[in-house]
Amino acid sequence: MEKSKTLLQSLRKIPIFNGLAPSQIQKILNSCQSRVCDVGEIVCARGTESDEMYILIAGELGVKGEDDIRLATLQPITIVGEMGMFNRQRRSASVEALKPSKVLMIERGPFETMLRLDQTMRMSIYQNIVSILSTKIINDNNRARTYMLDHMRSEKEQRVLSKKLDAAVALLEEVSGKGAEEIQTLINARVEDEKLRILIVDDEPAMRELVKAALTAYEVAEAGNGEEALIEIRKARPDLVVADIQMPQMDGFALARHMKEEFPQLPVLALSGHVDADDIEGHNFVGFLEKPMRIDDFQAMIEGTLSKAS
Repeated sequence: MEKSKTLLQSLRKIPIFNGLAPSQIQKILNSCQSRVCDVGEIVCARGTESDEMYILIAGELGVKGEDDIRLATLQPITIVGEMGMFNRQRRSASVEALKPSKVLMIERGPFETMLRLDQTMRMSIYQNIVSILSTKIINDNNRARTYMLDHMRSEKEQRVLSKKLDAAVALLEEVSGKGAEEIQTLINARVEDEKLRILIVDDEPAMRELVKAALTAYEVAEAGNGEEALIEIRKARPDLVVADIQMPQMDGFALARHMKEEFPQLPVLALSGHVDADDIEGHNFVGFLEKPMRIDDFQAMIEGTLSKAS
């Protein structure tokens, strides 16, 4: 009885069920089918119809995008596939069990029947969906506006630097007697040797590989947790640290605390699929990006952060 009560309370914290009465949550729970998943079992596959949504109540799930790159790790209590149920779009990612897991499956048909029979529940859930999507749109717009401003600022700085470079090349031609092409080759070689360095700290190798693939314009170093990150920073200080929050040995919060004491001027970006932007306030992070992340958003945040840091 106590276990069932705890589950009901947990389900009420899921955003799509926000504001529902305990009796309504119980209706949803009664319509669920329980499913036990072994390690490696696919809960739902990318490209398939979104005819079910799942609630993880025990274990751990991984979200995989194209090329089987893991985008996020899900912990209880988390819902998966709810938006696809309503917008009827095919699944954009696969979900697999990383540990023996138990999920509750809610099928589209019975769920839609339940909403038709309970107008109050239907209105609350649709309002929650609108709120979730509105928040996402606002966040996307804010990121786009920030990116646009940073991009305009960067272009202006590039024009100024280009003029300075042209003047420097002309001056070197006069002083050294070398040709402009030879001087430009020497400058390019020096710049290539001085790529900005980024340290990605994440316990998931697939996420580190994703970041490296997205940031080919930078030198990217890796660490699997906060302790490894501090060793790497002391060995060769980067220009930016990108840290996951949930990691073994030393998590992202603890890493940020250590860095504030030892490297107060070194910017740290937070990545997480388990906390939101409000949770990182006061923890020495200069920005936050939620997993699974859009590569263009990630690249824009990296560029904007490095531009401000310089």
